[in-house]
Amino acid sequence: MILFKSKKIIIFVFFILMGAILLSNSNYVGLSKDKNTKDSSNLVDNHKNLIEKLKTTKKIEIYHDYHSNDIKPIYVTDKNIINDYLSLIQKNSKENNKSISNASVKDQKLVFYTDDEKIEIKYSYDDLYNFGFINYEGKKIYINYDFFRLISNTQRYYPKKSNVDKETRIFFKKYNWTPSFLIASHNVKISDNFKYAPEKGIDEIYWAYNLEFSKSIGLDFSNLKGKNVTAQVYYLLEEFPKSESPITSTNAILLKYNGKIVGAYIDSGILNRAICSLNSKSFEEITGLNISDYIIKNSIDKSSKLNNEISNLTSEDLIKLHYKSQEDKDIYKYLSTLSIEAIISLLEPDQFDIKKEIFNDLDRNDTIFKNANEVEILEVSENNSKDIIKEVNIKLNILKSNQITMNEGIYNMTVTMRKDINGIYKIVSIGF
Repeated sequence: MILFKSKKIIIFVFFILMGAILLSNSNYVGLSKDKNTKDSSNLVDNHKNLIEKLKTTKKIEIYHDYHSNDIKPIYVTDKNIINDYLSLIQKNSKENNKSISNASVKDQKLVFYTDDEKIEIKYSYDDLYNFGFINYEGKKIYINYDFFRLISNTQRYYPKKSNVDKETRIFFKKYNWTPSFLIASHNVKISDNFKYAPEKGIDEIYWAYNLEFSKSIGLDFSNLKGKNVTAQVYYLLEEFPKSESPITSTNAILLKYNGKIVGAYIDSGILNRAICSLNSKSFEEITGLNISDYIIKNSIDKSSKLNNEISNLTSEDLIKLHYKSQEDKDIYKYLSTLSIEAIISLLEPDQFDIKKEIFNDLDRNDTIFKNANEVEILEVSENNSKDIIKEVNIKLNILKSNQITMNEGIYNMTVTMRKDINGIYKIVSIGF
């Protein structure tokens, strides 16, 4: 019994001690929690106060530059675009512990002109890690990254007005997209057919794969071959699907014929362009093939004269023709040496500006040859591989360089080639 009592006493003392420890920790956690809650509460209140003050904004003055503080502001006065800014600035995000990288915009300024006052806000954001924050009344407030994308694209496109009609807003809303402003409107001709041949250019490939994106949402413009349509390019507030990371900025293209929407798809429109359907499906999800394989299977003109002319060339001869066509500025022979993957990359708008066009018009733009080097091929060596993809080593003597990244001299290069449907190896890429 004495042992039992001792155990009871020990247990009793143990619980007292544990209670004291828990109480002590509870007080400590409570103080810590109160402290954090107080800071968080102040931050939330600070953000709410800002949002309330911005409600009557009539004009926004935007200072945005990656490298300089000596910049001219952009002015936003359109009610719809202002509302996009006010909507996005309400969406805060979790604090990011990463340091701002070199790919960032730092300490830039927004000035909101309201009915009652002028409110100045500093902001910074990181293009590499996709986060950003504003500074208001000494507080750092992290905002959803869509807000900073809108700032960047306002600076890029300088929209004076939203120019988004009600029908367009309703159309995009069906697929959970929100157009902020019209970037550009182009009068373009849909190709007479969607079969690629190098002597015709590259437009056919563009229409062939974007037809599939449109068809996935029930829009089929294949009956408009050879017709002129209006291609409207819109900037969207929502980011690109995560599958296309790190690309985030999103544009949409609407094709209209006699005022009716006949085609639509998402297109980032810039370097390493990303594309998908309005219901956020990739090309492979829609067709079961990637774009290159789909074009090879379904959209090659097998009667192409140029393709037939080069059908007996060795890989060495084709590589020599590739460089000779650049020297002669013969765009069509140049295209005949390229694989479908390489052709698709040429469709990216010149100077990465979709405001100029929706795809690169090689007949009009001196995109290919303006930086072409004068070269002499000294040596070509390959392993006679029969695989779909092979590499060929070449030695080049650059006689005259028109590229800032290369000087005159001798270089060892690797040519990656892919076998086409006729069994001819064509150039995918050339690198060191």
